[in-house]
Amino acid sequence: MSAATVRRVVVMFLGLTIVAAGMTLVFLSMRAVMDIGGTCASGGPYAITTPCPEGAAALLPLGLIVGLIGLWMYAVTSSKLPGPRLTLLTWSALFLSLGWNFWQYGLNPPMAATGVVWGWIICGVVFVAMGALPLFGLFNRDVAKALFWADAPSDNPVDPYPHGVRAPLRQGPTPPVSSEDSLPDALERLAALHSSGAITDAEFAAAKRRILEGQ
Repeated sequence: MSAATVRRVVVMFLGLTIVAAGMTLVFLSMRAVMDIGGTCASGGPYAITTPCPEGAAALLPLGLIVGLIGLWMYAVTSSKLPGPRLTLLTWSALFLSLGWNFWQYGLNPPMAATGVVWGWIICGVVFVAMGALPLFGLFNRDVAKALFWADAPSDNPVDPYPHGVRAPLRQGPTPPVSSEDSLPDALERLAALHSSGAITDAEFAAAKRRILEGQ
């Protein structure tokens, strides 16, 4: 494994760690606000009925910004490495976790609220639906591979014609093989034409079949 690959792997996992930290800040900040009824305010010249929990007003946007930075780090480095792509799944993780908050607090309201808070339940349904969208791609193997898996990239792509030989773009019958050639000579000559790119795989197979059948 090259040093560049090692650096990419380290930065990729660092990006994932930052994404997880940002999501955690958003998740806990939301719960802190919902613990006091779901609405609060801070700052300004007016009297505040329900002040926000200490740090919640700042941690919520901070978590979003930190998560986006980590996601950018992960996306850039993982695109140059083989393996699973988790970029779209971070969308699911964020919205499903926030949807869980809405459902939990909607069914078990905090403080003086009683009964079911349908406004939060509806928000929970919307957030869960948004978070589940990328997961539907996992049910189709081709879609899942395209969206969630990266093939190994190559910094040094292999030249299919390493000796400078290029197969000509032509159409027509298979090049004839002399009837005076012995069977081994004819096959050897045909194989040389095929390996040089002068004839296609289909032409090679057809000519070989004719030689072996004695036509």
